[in-house]
Amino acid sequence: MARAGRGTRAGSADDDRKLGLIVEGGAMRGVFSAGACVGLERLGLTDVFDEVYGASSGALNAAYFLAGQAAYGATIYYEDINNSQFIKMGRLSKILDVDFLFEEILTRRKTLDVARVCASPSRFFVSLADATTGEGFLVRAEKDGPPLMDVLKASAAHPLLYNRNVRLMERTCFDGAFANPLPIQDAIDSGCTDLLVILTCPASYRESAPGFFLRQLFIWKCARGNARLVEAGLQVHRVDNISRDLAFARQLPPAGVNIATICPPEDELAVSRTTKSARALRAGTLLGARTALLAFGADPNQLVEVLR
Repeated sequence: MARAGRGTRAGSADDDRKLGLIVEGGAMRGVFSAGACVGLERLGLTDVFDEVYGASSGALNAAYFLAGQAAYGATIYYEDINNSQFIKMGRLSKILDVDFLFEEILTRRKTLDVARVCASPSRFFVSLADATTGEGFLVRAEKDGPPLMDVLKASAAHPLLYNRNVRLMERTCFDGAFANPLPIQDAIDSGCTDLLVILTCPASYRESAPGFFLRQLFIWKCARGNARLVEAGLQVHRVDNISRDLAFARQLPPAGVNIATICPPEDELAVSRTTKSARALRAGTLLGARTALLAFGADPNQLVEVLR
């Protein structure tokens, strides 16, 4: 992937390239992209991207990365939320307690430096979904914009695993991964010439159309008679797969646009959306960091102390 020279900062006019970073989430599968962000941070790349995009837990990972706290934020997965306070399958109305994540973890235990994120030279965009129409849209994190914590919480509010939507800018919102999990096309439309995409699923992964049970659950719990939302829900897998095709050049990007992708090797990330095993989550974080460092030709052994 062509990129700015060493030492070039986001927003620099030193060349005519525009660098973008896309960070995928996926609840606890976000350990891989969190680890990859640790690798990028270790390489000193925190300030080199002109634009950064994220959805759901990918947006949280991107925020900690832009704050210079990637290694700190990555520990949340295997130290703070791998428990029944956050994940409880029997708690059907709130399988993922997003309130606990934001009010306790991100605010008190491992505080995200919001001011530093908003002051980053990189323009940071969070993917959201409109809970009325199913439409995807992006919100830029900035000092005078909506509170960043509210934006991130809205993007993490999974419509099936969490029990409420988030009110933001006169719109009711939920998990951005529902409508636009990988804003690759948005970054291209914004003028990014070089994109680094961090995925939490291997290259062979294809999002499947929702089965009967998921369709009925979504209609009952989320859509509640809203035909537009039902139709949007039926299109999620298509939107996701179009972006994955771009990430792996199964669909060619426009001329002059370069896309490089970091993803887990096949069958090496033993983590699902609701994994609680600290060992598996720590291993997933380390896998992400090692994969990112190797992609840049760096020595992954330097991570031993960072992720101990």
